[in-house]
Amino acid sequence: MKRREFFRSVFSAGALLLPAAQTLGQGMASRGVLPAPRPKFSGRPWPVILADVAPRAGLTAPVIYGEEFRKKYIFEANGPGIAFYDYDGDGWLDIFVPSGTMLGNLPPGEPGPTNRLYHNNRDGSFTDVTEKAGLLRMGWCYGVCIGDYDNDGHDDLFLTYYGKNV
Repeated sequence: MKRREFFRSVFSAGALLLPAAQTLGQGMASRGVLPAPRPKFSGRPWPVILADVAPRAGLTAPVIYGEEFRKKYIFEANGPGIAFYDYDGDGWLDIFVPSGTMLGNLPPGEPGPTNRLYHNNRDGSFTDVTEKAGLLRMGWCYGVCIGDYDNDGHDDLFLTYYGKNV
């Protein structure tokens, strides 16, 4: 490319990009508008108490995602997420919890982690129905999504695994 053509293309690009950049702005108000005043802090403590109710609700299976004290790879630090969906059509949201595993060896005598499906008992508690639903699977599940994959009118699970997806 000759020097003249180079400068012509740089000038043309600048002439096009400058007006575009000016129209985007920086998110600042272009007229004298003052922000709305913030409400004054009452000084009272926050009236919410956070408590771990998972064991009482029946959500007891551990989610293992890499080694407990040492992480080698970035995907060991990410969790797989969870899915709230009505798997049995009773109108109540059930919980699907995918599970990863350890990259190293599992401790001797311990079963490997698996996905868990919890049925909503409609009273704030859940029952583990993983085996009954046929979702017992070991592996490194990286994520879950819900949708009607086969257009049958029922929600389907799609699980992304390290290896073959399900």
